[in-house]
Amino acid sequence: LLPLIERRFNPSVVDVLADEAEIARDEHQYFEALADDSWPRIVRRSAALFADWGSAYGASFGYQEYLKFDPPLAKTKAVMTASVGALFDAAMRRAPSRRLLKALLPAPGTGPSEKAMDEGWCSCELLAMGEDGSRARGLMRFQGDPGNRATVTFLCESALGLALGAEQLPGGPRRGGILTPATGLGEVLVDRLRQVGASIEVEMP
Repeated sequence: LLPLIERRFNPSVVDVLADEAEIARDEHQYFEALADDSWPRIVRRSAALFADWGSAYGASFGYQEYLKFDPPLAKTKAVMTASVGALFDAAMRRAPSRRLLKALLPAPGTGPSEKAMDEGWCSCELLAMGEDGSRARGLMRFQGDPGNRATVTFLCESALGLALGAEQLPGGPRRGGILTPATGLGEVLVDRLRQVGASIEVEMP
């Protein structure tokens, strides 16, 4: 199709598509960074809504996120990850280095192989401490690439939960507004994710 378009309509169609792909990649990186900043806000939104509904997390509730590296060499891994991320961000802000990176990075339209997506995984560990000193630990794991497997699965199961499990949703089918996964889907989503292979565990020592 491209050779036909190039020959009959637009000789520069390949360059145009390459430019559009680069713009899309920049937008993706922007929204990825925006999402990283959004997770704590989503949790705080849940806390505020539950407080309004009489099920508050607690007056002194707080929330923080960290990227965890396991031993050996956990500190070295953390420093290297932060350094590489900072260097990559600085390089993408300058045209000469951006062109160099463009030649080294995967071409637009390409992505991880099926094998790579199947062998990927994601894990989220949650640690909570109550005002009385009590503690709880949650662990969620999913086998599959975080972007191309986990995110797609979670979105689809959220939609199916809304469509098929309305009566079981927190507050029933009539509760609306700007909700979060916890306040809008609750255990409906947890059950659906477990059915498709996600491991979600909570321990109270």
